[in-house]
Amino acid sequence: MNTHAVPDWLRRLLMRSVAHRYYSLVVTAIAFSSTMTFTFPFVVVLIPAVLLSPRRWCTLGLLCGIASGCGAAALVEIFQYLGSEFVVSHYPELMHSQAWQTASEWLQRWGLVAMLIIAGSPIPQTPALLFCALADVSTLGILIAVGVGKTVKYLFLAWATARYPARFIRYS
Repeated sequence: MNTHAVPDWLRRLLMRSVAHRYYSLVVTAIAFSSTMTFTFPFVVVLIPAVLLSPRRWCTLGLLCGIASGCGAAALVEIFQYLGSEFVVSHYPELMHSQAWQTASEWLQRWGLVAMLIIAGSPIPQTPALLFCALADVSTLGILIAVGVGKTVKYLFLAWATARYPARFIRYS
């Protein structure tokens, strides 16, 4: 099973900030930056964040979903600004991946509803965001679709983590 571990610096940041009232904002900033940079899946941060502060599960789920929508919209804007030549030259393997093929098919068939489904599912969303940027899809539409999809996903995961913490201990 391919599991991701929380980097030590990130674990220390969560541990230091959990006792403060701005903890939710710290986790929200991590959600925004992980979506915008697609360096790691944010779920590996959300689960330990909820385990550290289970009473904040609803706030964390809501704010992180919205932040992910904003991060996705910012990423699409950056890719649109850089242009298709930059994207194709820097990510040639992505254009031939199965995730790219699936995302482009779904987006052509169902539009932003597909983006909402991809955002709320375990399917990688970066190929779909790249496709949206190349297809010049509305940034506001991306923000709403990803925001709604991620909010639903993160609320469910945060609730499940707070309600059944023993099942999620291995992710911390």
